[in-house]
Amino acid sequence: FGMELNDAPPFPYLIGSVGKDNQGRRLVVRHLEDEDITKILPEVVREFGALIAPSNAPKQPGDELADKIENYLFSLTVLIGLTQRVVRREKGYSEASGACPDHNVICLVEQIANDENINEKTTYTENIVGMAELSWQPPNPNSNAPPFVLPYFVKTLISRFGPSRDGTTSSKEGAPKGYISNVLVWKTRRGRGYARVLMAALEGIANMWGCDDIRLHVDASEYSGRIARGLYWDLGYEGVPDRGTSKKNQVGYDWMGPNMANQGLYLVDGVPLLYLRKSLRE
Repeated sequence: FGMELNDAPPFPYLIGSVGKDNQGRRLVVRHLEDEDITKILPEVVREFGALIAPSNAPKQPGDELADKIENYLFSLTVLIGLTQRVVRREKGYSEASGACPDHNVICLVEQIANDENINEKTTYTENIVGMAELSWQPPNPNSNAPPFVLPYFVKTLISRFGPSRDGTTSSKEGAPKGYISNVLVWKTRRGRGYARVLMAALEGIANMWGCDDIRLHVDASEYSGRIARGLYWDLGYEGVPDRGTSKKNQVGYDWMGPNMANQGLYLVDGVPLLYLRKSLRE
């Protein structure tokens, strides 16, 4: 398409009309902006584990205060992390900065036409219904992307000299790889193919960045991770098997099935995850 590395994706990008009647409703992919962060914060925090649902179990002294502190700290971490990502994305697409693109967080938005137009132009009310992120990360199957943004040169050093490389690159060739994370569709909008739209957009951005391949982690649980794993496998992602980077990966997970280790099973911060990879050059 004649695009250079620092060219920004052509956002906002209109996907098409949505809904049964297709009247005045459309789906758009665009960047996450500063003003969006507080709008999506409750949904993000709720999905990724800090907004604890009320329980009927007897409360111990201090439990309520501990829950509030945990919720506050996690919300603050998400707020700072997303703000950093917006700043880093803008820097990466600025010709004056000289920095490579990184940490591109995108939103999936349903736009509903308003009854009243301005200057004979249709105006829309937006509802964010999903998000996802593409960034450069060291090819380390034993670690998720950190909550805060790291400089690219730090990621390069970790890729070359850090432990637990995924076995697909040598120490001399080690470099950060395209990495997808934080793929989230709001619960009220699931089952409509929105995750596929987000993934297609991120893979398109990865091609613009010049990525040879792209990686991600996904829940290995047969219960909570089944739908997401099925999506990624259907899109062509394949497990990166353990190359001896962590002998504990295969211990205690026989209940997941004998082939899980060969499908890229790793223990990440105490949680069994699959590390998947997809080539963009085949």
